Amino acid sequence: MKNYLRNLTTDPRTARIAVICALALALAVPTFATSSSEVLRTLNSRGISGDFPQRTGEIVTVNFANTPSPIVVTWQGDVASAGRFLMSVSVNGQPCGAYGGSQIPYFLGTPTSNPIGYAPNGFNDISMQWVVLPSDGLVLGNNTIELCAGAHPTFNHGASFLLGFRTLTVRKGN
Repeated sequence: MKNYLRNLTTDPRTARIAVICALALALAVPTFATSSSEVLRTLNSRGISGDFPQRTGEIVTVNFANTPSPIVVTWQGDVASAGRFLMSVSVNGQPCGAYGGSQIPYFLGTPTSNPIGYAPNGFNDISMQWVVLPSDGLVLGNNTIELCAGAHPTFNHGASFLLGFRTLTVRKGN
C-alpha cells in the first residue's frame, strides 16, 4: 500500500489530473455568481391597492454584454390576500406581460379570520416564476425587470392585499 501511495503522489499524471480538477472548479464558480443588481430583498410590508396592472417599483436589472438570452425571474414572498390578485413583470418599461402564471392563490381562511380569506396567521408564503425570452424585449446592455401586481379587475375590482418579506431575482439562461 505504501508503494502504491508513493507512486500515486509522484506520478506526473496525478499532477495533471489535479490541475484539471482545480481549473474545472475555478471556472464553474462564476456561473453560480449573481450580481447584486439581479437580487432584491425587501424586509418590510406594504399594501397594494387597486386593479392590475400596477408597477410596484421593485426592480432588478440584468446586463447582456453579448446576445440576450432567456432569463428566469423569480418572486418569492409572504402574501395576505382575500380575493383574486395578479402578479407579473414589466421588461424595460413595457406593459406588464404574461410570461408565465400570474394568479396569486386565493386562500379561503376560516370563518373567524378577519377579513375572510386571510390566512389564520396573516400571511401565506408563495413563489412565482416567469421566463422572459429575448423576443419579449430584452436588449444588449442593461435590462430592467419590474414587478407588477394588483387586484383581478373582473373578480376583485379595486381590492387590496398585503406583501410581507419578499425577494425578486433574475437569472440568465445559457
